[in-house]
Amino acid sequence: MADLPRSLKSLLLLTLAAAAGGAGCSAKIPIVQIPHFYTPELKTIAVVPFRNQSTGKNAGQVIADKLAAALMANGSYKVYNRNDLKALMDESDLQIALGADSPAAAATFKKATNVQAILTGAVTTYSATSQSQRRQDPQYAYTKQGRKYLTGYRTYVLTRNEANVSVTATLIRVSDGTTIAATPAPARARVASEGEPPKQDPYACISDATDQVVFQLVEQFAPIRKVIKVNTSKALRTASDLYDNKWSFTKQFNASDEKMYVVVELPLCCDRNRFRLVIVKKDQREELAGMAIVWGRKASVGYSFSPKALAAKAGPGQFQVKFYSGPEPVIIQDFRIR
Repeated sequence: MADLPRSLKSLLLLTLAAAAGGAGCSAKIPIVQIPHFYTPELKTIAVVPFRNQSTGKNAGQVIADKLAAALMANGSYKVYNRNDLKALMDESDLQIALGADSPAAAATFKKATNVQAILTGAVTTYSATSQSQRRQDPQYAYTKQGRKYLTGYRTYVLTRNEANVSVTATLIRVSDGTTIAATPAPARARVASEGEPPKQDPYACISDATDQVVFQLVEQFAPIRKVIKVNTSKALRTASDLYDNKWSFTKQFNASDEKMYVVVELPLCCDRNRFRLVIVKKDQREELAGMAIVWGRKASVGYSFSPKALAAKAGPGQFQVKFYSGPEPVIIQDFRIR
């Protein structure tokens, strides 16, 4: 940079500063992602074999078995799989329950079990392929004078193994045969391994692709624990008021101000998660104000606090609002009361 003209050097520094300022920082927040339809009253489901519309042998049964096992491990439901149902139903009822007629299956479950919902669907793609190509790569060397010359060819076989899995699913209420939820788009996965030889054979590829699709389905039909990233410059801010549906963001307040707002902006996946807001004097531990919040399906929410009351307790100066998701704050925002 020392050799650059001064004007170009200044422009470069301004560009770097703007990029750094716009990048923002992110925070990791542990949450439980809860499907929009889920309620604790939904306790018992049955996973029945999926319809196989693919060329893969027993694809519907494979998906259903893996999905039932994954939902059992998740722990949100009591899950009945195919083997469980065999022990509960006679053969004729079992055939109806595992059949493609969803209303008839729901009626059978209602009569024979305490299952509240049936999870079923269709496997539209379930394939694994392997392709090999014989290739030749030229090999070169250099003379003492630095000239490159061809020495021959390396012959080898390049193999590409690939698997593709695509599944749709629907959760059906047993009491009336209506749909509780369905995948808005197919759960899809593609796994490929290429090399001489590849690290994964076609069977390993399709196993991985199946596991990825099953995880997507669990994520859509059951609460799961996950860690999300949020932009700290937007997730937690302070504002003086809301005018024409726009927040007046500021970090400066007067000790005479009756109200300020802590504006929280979180993604929809935080729906029904519990968080906590705490305000302290900077570098001190005493909790001056705080509230527990339950996030809803909103883009942002402003929570009201009183700068006047805060200043009366701790005097003017630098303050911090802390956002908790668990025992430790995950975002901290500074503000000042004059």
